[in-house]
Amino acid sequence: MRILDVSPRTSLHRGGSGTRTGNLLRHLGERHDVRRFSQPRLRDFLARRPAPGEWIHGSWRAAGIVETAERTWVTAPVLAGVALRRTRPEKLRELLDWADVTLVEFPWQVAHVARLEPTGPLVLASHNVEAQKFASYAVAARAHMTRAPWLRYIAKMERGAVKRADLIIAVKEGDRNDFVERYGVDPGKIVVAPNAADIEGLTPADLERRAAARRAFGLGPAPVAFYAGTDVPPNLRGLDWIRALAKVAEEVTFLVVGTVGGRPRREGNLVFTGPIDEIRLALDAADISLCPVEFGGGTKIKLLESLSAGVPTLAFEDSLLGLGLRDGEHLLLARKTRESLLEALRRLVNDRALRNRLGAAGRRYVAEHHDWRTSAAIVEAALQRVVLGGRPRDRVGVAV
Repeated sequence: MRILDVSPRTSLHRGGSGTRTGNLLRHLGERHDVRRFSQPRLRDFLARRPAPGEWIHGSWRAAGIVETAERTWVTAPVLAGVALRRTRPEKLRELLDWADVTLVEFPWQVAHVARLEPTGPLVLASHNVEAQKFASYAVAARAHMTRAPWLRYIAKMERGAVKRADLIIAVKEGDRNDFVERYGVDPGKIVVAPNAADIEGLTPADLERRAAARRAFGLGPAPVAFYAGTDVPPNLRGLDWIRALAKVAEEVTFLVVGTVGGRPRREGNLVFTGPIDEIRLALDAADISLCPVEFGGGTKIKLLESLSAGVPTLAFEDSLLGLGLRDGEHLLLARKTRESLLEALRRLVNDRALRNRLGAAGRRYVAEHHDWRTSAAIVEAALQRVVLGGRPRDRVGVAV
């Protein structure tokens, strides 16, 4: 198959959606011709380094339009479709004529792509139920004045996208059910391809790897607790929990990875790395992984990656939505209080046998249920079915 992926972010994006897109396309590319059309953020514009087969939309105007939403509490490229409509890149039309099937990441660009009448079927590669996710984001961001207009726009875009799509790829059964109930989608055109981890690349660190990783980050002998994320409202609220823990668990070093922590620096027992190229290096340095995230949607890829690396994990129950993880068997859960988090953290720090048991069980769970190769195979089979089904159905009359 000739597969085109249309994304509102480039391959430079390090968040969960970028991890999902990159891994699925990588495995699909082992058997098919995969190409990608993407849009940069302004901060990435001068540092554009397209991946093989990727075309980055070279329009400052488009990047500026996309940036408008990125700089609000929404922190997402929800105006990416507007940017395409205003700039009309000819390369996108050329790629749509080339492709047997087109995947559109997120709902924001589906309307514009549909207007260009792609040669093959149109697939919505969803990452969440966006209306639900952004309602949660608004609470996390404590948004008041602009909450309603953005949520109306997001729901409008998503409703139009699911109606236009010939196939929807969801990340969990709960999202599949929500699409059916919220928008009246035919269940038969939704396929679930779970979020996952790179089982082969993220493996438990031996003593040599752990020592090298700690040297790379300048870490001492103290126990290391890992927290990662992009600078979106749920992760920023999670960072509040990390800061609260750091004040009372002075014997632990907290390694904060990604844009959630801002620029690289040290603040007492908090070490902020900023974005890094390889998450494995940080996981190699960690004794414990923390996921005190209580907002958002989808399933937490960072949680699955920690478990794949065999790092014993402490989380809130909210972070487990869509997963079959069990408290005390695969990880530890804490209530949403600083006291409960601190008690569970110190339990892990002081009990090597517990860390070893949870790390091994978590790794087994992810290997059995959340391997990117398995999810990519689900996507591949679904794409083959929709391509063999013939040309897209008539989309005339579908409201935006």
